[in-house]
Amino acid sequence: MYPFPVGPWFFYSMKKKNILLTLVCLLALAPASALALQPVAQKTAENPKALVIPGTGDSEVLLRNLAQLYTRNRPGITVEIPESIGSGGGIRSVLSGKSRIARVARPITEKESSQGLTSRIFALAPIVFAVSSGVAEVTNLSLEQILGIYSGTIRQWDELGGSGKIYVMNREDGDSSRTVLENFLPGFKEISAPAGAVVYTTPEAVRILTASPNTIGYLPMPAVAGTGLKVLSVQDIAPTAANVRQKKYQLVVPFTVVWKDPLPPLAQDFVNFLSTPAAKKLMLENGAIPVE
Repeated sequence: MYPFPVGPWFFYSMKKKNILLTLVCLLALAPASALALQPVAQKTAENPKALVIPGTGDSEVLLRNLAQLYTRNRPGITVEIPESIGSGGGIRSVLSGKSRIARVARPITEKESSQGLTSRIFALAPIVFAVSSGVAEVTNLSLEQILGIYSGTIRQWDELGGSGKIYVMNREDGDSSRTVLENFLPGFKEISAPAGAVVYTTPEAVRILTASPNTIGYLPMPAVAGTGLKVLSVQDIAPTAANVRQKKYQLVVPFTVVWKDPLPPLAQDFVNFLSTPAAKKLMLENGAIPVE
């Protein structure tokens, strides 16, 4: 996030024989250096009892919980859900061969499919507006109020039945949650200068909302589960599983896993596990709606 200045490299002249000697040494060390720098994901992909699933922060917490459930009765098996590198980062990791499977919070594109990617949506997650616990009086936002908050025309919770200044947390262009709001909330995409600070990962959004009084942000429901954050209704419709299934609450992002065939046995078994009753029950407990 923060650019660090890097000083220029300087090259000095030397005698020809010293140059040749240096080149010989570098060539001799190159194979060992390349092995030492081999990505962790690539190494673990070769371990039949270890699975690493990089990608989006949106499903990070949910998949960690699912991984714990999966490995509970499978001694010696590990499933790692590392810190977010975004949906695009997860897809690039699979396409480059560094990872065998990745987590994504959007459908794959035709171009990605043409590159050999296979995908499976295993759950739907409501995109919710969440506030810190101190915003006690506000329970619902209308479309006009959401647009007012994010355009900066509504700046006080007093205007909405609460009290104090409103602090706004936004997401970057291209973020899956923001894309859902731009597609399904009329007028949201047209806000030319959104209010508030931009946050670049879902885990960071949770940390900011939890630590910052009077702050509002939007993020997938499973990221909010167990945090103490308060979820608001939109247009008097709560983001419940029933309302999502009945398409009354339409602010929804798909949780997807992507890979290139053939999958290793462990990865295939984990993908199959996502359709089991135990996995679906855990998804519902964490605010996600399993896909049948």
